[in-house]
Amino acid sequence: MRYIRTMQLPRKHHYKPQFFLGRWAGKDRQLCEMKLIHGKLVSSRRSPAGTGYIKDLYRTAGVAEERSQDLETNFMSPIDNGAATALQKLTSGRLLDADDRIAWARFMLSLIYRNRECVETIKTHMANMWDEGTGALEAEWAANRDPHDQRTFAEVTASREPAAAAISATNMMADIIANSRAVPDIASMPWIRIDLRASERPLMTSDRPLVFIPLENPKAYMALPIGPHDLFVAARDDQFLMALAARNPTLIARQMNKDVVSQARQFVWGVDDDQLDFVRTYVGAAPDRVIITDAQREEALAAARGWQPADAG
Repeated sequence: MRYIRTMQLPRKHHYKPQFFLGRWAGKDRQLCEMKLIHGKLVSSRRSPAGTGYIKDLYRTAGVAEERSQDLETNFMSPIDNGAATALQKLTSGRLLDADDRIAWARFMLSLIYRNRECVETIKTHMANMWDEGTGALEAEWAANRDPHDQRTFAEVTASREPAAAAISATNMMADIIANSRAVPDIASMPWIRIDLRASERPLMTSDRPLVFIPLENPKAYMALPIGPHDLFVAARDDQFLMALAARNPTLIARQMNKDVVSQARQFVWGVDDDQLDFVRTYVGAAPDRVIITDAQREEALAAARGWQPADAG
């Protein structure tokens, strides 16, 4: 009898990749996970592989099992691999080439969208769009269908492509990150790495680690802790970068920690739990960023129904 070994599909989808969290690991190869559980902050030591993930976060439901993890294996993993190379160069002082800069810019952009709440928002949005689109065609379908076919248009659509909404959500997630005009824009901005080893406190990271002012603003910047003593910053204004780098390291670290922790929804990570009281004070204090506004949602649903703006030609 022959045994065929099949490829193990990834089920642990790291929205905070191991290569990134590993920067906070100590001699025990673990880092401190600070997690909100029913409003209580609990700390524990975890390996980078054992935290920062959700099982099947990017799974496309309803498709063949061998295709269900495509977003993770064919999209997120390559993004993380490219970013890992760029990060190694950033922290070792080596020059990044054009491909490295694009890879790192795409990774930073992905951090905005690859959390649980955003993924669920996109999946729900696409499901609603499909419901609106099929609902808008029900009357036309009923008037023209075969008299012997009593199925609704939604039932026919579901039988032909039961995973249509899930596939659309997967494609939307990839398109937002891969084809965003923000990626080359970020890649072309001045970048610096600020060494904060002189700070009295180390940097932390969280499930919302990217601090930024949107790119359409002339004062746009993006700041990301890339280790307990390293801060990455990109900005439109290189004078802003120089002024920031000249500030007191402890003040920089404290402000970044406050921003990163305030944005967190559930997880904060650090080298240890010495800043547990600080995390307890600020965790979740800032409102979560809106991924799809009400106006954008309504415009998309209107398009799905086949409506057009009143001033359309």
